[in-house]
Amino acid sequence: MKNLLKTNERRATERHFMIGKPLAVMRPAPSKPGRLLRISRDAAEIAYCSAESSTEPMTAEIDVLVPDFIRGIFLEKIPVTTVSDLPAPDSAVKENGYDQLRKRVVRFERLTPEQSGQLQSFIYSYAK
Repeated sequence: MKNLLKTNERRATERHFMIGKPLAVMRPAPSKPGRLLRISRDAAEIAYCSAESSTEPMTAEIDVLVPDFIRGIFLEKIPVTTVSDLPAPDSAVKENGYDQLRKRVVRFERLTPEQSGQLQSFIYSYAK
């Protein structure tokens, strides 16, 4: 019988997949708003369609919004640092029909107590 070794998690906090389709508006903006894919208390993963004329390699802050008629949420001006920005896998590109789909990971920086509370509430309400 094979001995399956458990891999060590590199992240300090677990990332959660999103329920619904929350949007992330990045500034400076590399494109139109992106779709928030996964989130934790420390970081977020955003899929976005890159504009050909865009040359913004870094994101300084994001807004997160959920188009929900019952309980819409808007997290404003969350300071972030870009960790990575890579082309999305071919399967995701074909599935969504975009030519230049990319995935950007950002780390949250210097959150105020209010932003931290809003982020925790957002994760509790819209992440699985």
